[in-house]
Amino acid sequence: MSLCSRAVLWCLAVVCLSGCQSVAYYTQAAVGQSALLWQSRPIDEVIRDPKTSDPLRDRLRFVESVRDYAESELFLPATGSYRRFTDIGRDFVLWSVVAAEEFSTEPKLFCHPITGCVAYQGYFDRVDALAFAEGLESTGYETAVGPVAAYSTLGWFADPVLSSVLHYPDTQLAELIFHELAHELLFVPGDTTFNESFATFVARAGVEQWLTDSGRTATLEEFKADAVRHDKTVNLIRDTRLALGELYARSITQVDMRLQKRMMLDELVEDYRKFRKTSLVSNWDGWFEEGLNNAKLASVGSYHDDIDLFASLFEKADHDFEVFYFSVRALAASRNAAQD
Repeated sequence: MSLCSRAVLWCLAVVCLSGCQSVAYYTQAAVGQSALLWQSRPIDEVIRDPKTSDPLRDRLRFVESVRDYAESELFLPATGSYRRFTDIGRDFVLWSVVAAEEFSTEPKLFCHPITGCVAYQGYFDRVDALAFAEGLESTGYETAVGPVAAYSTLGWFADPVLSSVLHYPDTQLAELIFHELAHELLFVPGDTTFNESFATFVARAGVEQWLTDSGRTATLEEFKADAVRHDKTVNLIRDTRLALGELYARSITQVDMRLQKRMMLDELVEDYRKFRKTSLVSNWDGWFEEGLNNAKLASVGSYHDDIDLFASLFEKADHDFEVFYFSVRALAASRNAAQD
């Protein structure tokens, strides 16, 4: 059976488990995923093709080298992912919708039979994502719709590398591949923050080791400096989200709560602009200019809130990835047991 046929059957099975109200969502998922697989070609074949441009050939060779490193040195899954290439003909493959209530810092959860409950919902068509967001807003939710250049099917399929990411700088592309492969290694249904923070940490630690092993000292120092600026940006957002959580727990009128909420979000923007002038934070100008709400702040938290936890485990493992993964799996098992 072809990968494309498997994708359709898999998604149709999920539809049957989910109920009629989910048919439209899973149908677009089946069609979108099938297209990615149907249009993919083995990277080796694309490289050998005389019609392939030299720049594309070079980037695909780079992807192969990073994928091999991920398997041999970072002990990430030896699956067929990132062994094929798909030219999607657009800048982004998905649009992700995150939602939160007006007075809550917690994202709304979207529950699916395979992945459990996650803090986002993805659409292959931006129009569909915006329509879904509008529907949520009509019921009182705040929403954030953001583009996604790549995603993981968690090992259900051999994920191809997409044309939407090949223009990334070397470190960013390697980081993305490590991130998505980390999802294949470990995914806890129903715990978005654990999953995304784990993948984010593995990706960063993996890039640092890859650059060290490659002898790219200057690039490594630049990567670390960028990480410090990135973390400064994330911490500004986290501090505001925590302050908003305290605000929402207070017994005050909704009018006063809205006013103070607006003041806090405006203060976050001003703090960011102040730090940007001295290059102490990453360039998130576009993200801030689009406006802030609970959903946007929550979307950042999902990828970073547990990073310190994983950094601590990595230190205890003496930077040994295999020992680290063992510890993370044990932690995930204990969390699942506590929930049961």
